[in-house]
Amino acid sequence: MLRHNFNREFILSQLLDQAELPVLLSTEGLELAQEIANKMVDIFQAQRRLYILGLESYRNIARDLADNFNHGLNMKHPPLPVTLLELDVGGEAAISGLFREIEEGDGLLIIAGENSQAVESIIKASKEKAAFTFAFCSYPPLKTYRPDLLFYVPVVNRPRVKELFLMLGHIICTLVEATLFGNSF
Repeated sequence: MLRHNFNREFILSQLLDQAELPVLLSTEGLELAQEIANKMVDIFQAQRRLYILGLESYRNIARDLADNFNHGLNMKHPPLPVTLLELDVGGEAAISGLFREIEEGDGLLIIAGENSQAVESIIKASKEKAAFTFAFCSYPPLKTYRPDLLFYVPVVNRPRVKELFLMLGHIICTLVEATLFGNSF
């Protein structure tokens, strides 16, 4: 059994580690969350769909956020037009298969963590379809193709990045719910 002081010290060290990543809770991070939420509301009000894609180890975050949008995070509401996309291994063929349903004016949220060729290919294909692209990415940054709205965390610590992405997603979901369905939590 761990000593009581160890538990307190460990928890404190974890909180301080989080505090060193003020990206989300800074004014800039909160303004970006509001901007992303506003654009998502615009997409829903225009009767368009939002697609959510989580790559590799970020699939569970994508699944959680799609479920929150569909069934409510803080309040019960009618399902929003949100679809979870799953990318199987298969390179360019798999990526092009993702875009059969996506139409002009739809939105695509990419939760990618690390930059990769797949991320840039997905953003490029989204832009060719005239879909609005959102991305949550960490280090290294995107180089060639950039999404319309990007939440970038310059960190390589994957567990911390996942925590931030999930927290940001929940903030955005709450803002969307409050805008579309009222502030009655």
